[in-house]
Amino acid sequence: MSTVVSPTSVNAPTQKTSTSSFDDQLNIAKSSQVLVDYLKQQGKSAINADELAQLANNSSGSVPAEVSAAASYMTRHTSVYTAIETHDVKGEDGLSGVWNFEWAAEGGLEGTSVEAMANMKDVFDRAISQSAEITKLTTESKTGLDATKQRPSN
Repeated sequence: MSTVVSPTSVNAPTQKTSTSSFDDQLNIAKSSQVLVDYLKQQGKSAINADELAQLANNSSGSVPAEVSAAASYMTRHTSVYTAIETHDVKGEDGLSGVWNFEWAAEGGLEGTSVEAMANMKDVFDRAISQSAEITKLTTESKTGLDATKQRPSN
């Protein structure tokens, strides 16, 4: 007598949400512009690294998703934030004025090594994420296939 086990589910690739699509399209200029608009809307002329991290984490749930994504971009790319923050002063102090983000939004870091490194990091991060998803899907499919080919037990 043999027992055949059929796969219970095979997951299809998930669709990206509009937020993750927005995240994928972020770069220095776009992130900076989103932060400029938000800071001006909030009546703030500057933001420090801790406040930026709070926006990225959005633990209160009150920060718009695009603002949180833009802040997250800056916290993932510390060299970008440092380059923006030190645009008008020598040395890091963790505080960046709206004018610094405006400069970056207008392309202030375009063509620099800082931009190149941020772009490469984004590409590698996406490749790693996609590779992990492919591994997950193929493993699930193989597990399901293996389950259908179980040998009879005596």
